[in-house]
Amino acid sequence: MLFHELGRSWEVSPELFEKLQEITCHMYLPSTHTTEVNKLRYELFCARRGEVESSQLPPCEDCLFMHALRANYQAAIWRRSLQSQPFVANPTDCGWMTDEDGKLAVNWMRGSPAPDAVMQLLSCKCVRSCELPKCTCLSNGLKCTDMCRLQTCQNKAIEEEPVAQQSDSESDVDDIEED
Repeated sequence: MLFHELGRSWEVSPELFEKLQEITCHMYLPSTHTTEVNKLRYELFCARRGEVESSQLPPCEDCLFMHALRANYQAAIWRRSLQSQPFVANPTDCGWMTDEDGKLAVNWMRGSPAPDAVMQLLSCKCVRSCELPKCTCLSNGLKCTDMCRLQTCQNKAIEEEPVAQQSDSESDVDDIEED
């Protein structure tokens, strides 16, 4: 059985993660022969011609791995619960992070959820407010964009004014032209 491996070590082995991916694929599409979540996400997206909610897709590999780290961490804590002074790994090495206040928070993913070009195409259709679980931007850990229906939500990215700076090469050109 696969789950008896959880928590034996503080790390998730590549073999264990492969099996977790396979199980996850079968949870979303029992008849699939695909064993990698990213491939299944793509197949489901294409099969539905893009008309799919993110909640209908399995998590991406990065998110699933971070979830596996957190689940493994919890299982490891439980496995050691009867030891008087067990070694406990740092949670920030196991799918967690510390927020601005120093509190533990879920580290959903290590990288960007999609290439920047794709991120600009995403939008939500919220009407009154952007809230979980309805807001697809929030559900995917993203800020709302100019493509979103509601333009006054609290999830919009704060745009900073670019600071105009003159480069050294531009000032050199000015010096040459003055001579």
